[in-house]
Amino acid sequence: MLAYVVWASVFSLPPLFLISWIFEGGWEQMSTSISSAPMTAWAGVFWQSWGNTVFGYAAWAWLLSKHPAAVVAPAPLLVPIFGMGASVYFLSEPLPLWKILAAALVIAGLIVNLFWPNLEKYFRKLGR
Repeated sequence: MLAYVVWASVFSLPPLFLISWIFEGGWEQMSTSISSAPMTAWAGVFWQSWGNTVFGYAAWAWLLSKHPAAVVAPAPLLVPIFGMGASVYFLSEPLPLWKILAAALVIAGLIVNLFWPNLEKYFRKLGR
């Protein structure tokens, strides 16, 4: 799994560099942005590139070693919901009703997916 992440990261560098070159305005602007970035920005880059990747893939590999893929695979669908919650809590962003309904729909889908065997047994008992 780690080799895949490393190769995917290597192959993403050229297109990302080209996009930065086009939208940032060339090498001068890019080098100025890099050299004037505050330490908190570098800490964020380090955490996103190293901390999240190592923790995320280690947790994913551990879960896959303990549980079937069909049980583990739906879990990443919760990432945007936790992201919305974190942005509301830490950044005081608004949480409109449509986002709450979307999150509820995703969670309902996950509940049906994860607990379907038990739900199916329950509904069959009701039908008898």
